[in-house]
Amino acid sequence: MDPRLVQKWMDEGKLPNLKKLASRSGGVHALETTHSPESPTAWASFATGVNAGKHNIYDFLIRDTTTYLPDLGMVHREPPRFILNYIPISKPQLTSIRGGTSFWVTAGRAGVRSSMLTVPVTFPPEEVPNGELLSGLPLPDIRRTMGTFYYFGTDLSRYEEGNTEFGGILKRLVFDGEVAQTELVGPPNPIVKQQLRELRANAPLGGTLSDADKMRIAELEAREDVRLPVTIHWNKAGRSATVSLGDSTIHLAEHQWSKWINLDFNVNL
Repeated sequence: MDPRLVQKWMDEGKLPNLKKLASRSGGVHALETTHSPESPTAWASFATGVNAGKHNIYDFLIRDTTTYLPDLGMVHREPPRFILNYIPISKPQLTSIRGGTSFWVTAGRAGVRSSMLTVPVTFPPEEVPNGELLSGLPLPDIRRTMGTFYYFGTDLSRYEEGNTEFGGILKRLVFDGEVAQTELVGPPNPIVKQQLRELRANAPLGGTLSDADKMRIAELEAREDVRLPVTIHWNKAGRSATVSLGDSTIHLAEHQWSKWINLDFNVNL
């Protein structure tokens, strides 16, 4: 809340409970934000009481200095590894970039119980003595994003399809009679991602990839994500639809919600 409005309304008697709290606790004091005034930087300082030079969170994103591509600025991610592009030999690992000690950890060591719910910059979750913690942002979904929504609709043109700046994917539905075919884009295929990393790492320093390598990269990029086919049968007369997705079939009337559906994304046998 704006501290000037809080003070103004307290003085006018419109916030009696806050005024009572302020009189018992020593008043209302303005706090400065962090440098830079980015949300994750401020949340990390809120949790640890130190500045960005000590907790190491400067922004939502950082750049990978080897490729100059952007990456999440709150967690470090080690991908899984596979032998012969098939047999997994290590799991993916996520570690927090944030330094410092959270005040709930300090309080817990002194015997104070706490429950921390979805505070940002708390993933992966840390052990909290005498407490419990449910992580917030940057908690990733299965696509390694902070949440992906989908919109499937006949009211989209082909120019509007694709990723949005708000973290979603738009899919245009084109019906042939009463049937439309589309797809759900799932998680990245870790085996394909490993192959892409190896190809790009083998590029000559300061040079260009061979035509064969370029074709191979384009082929891999085309199947970088695991996709599930979706079929929609529209019963126009009955004002309902049947959606086939993975191994599930869902019958929906107009304005009706489905139950939660579990989906399997296969990357190898």
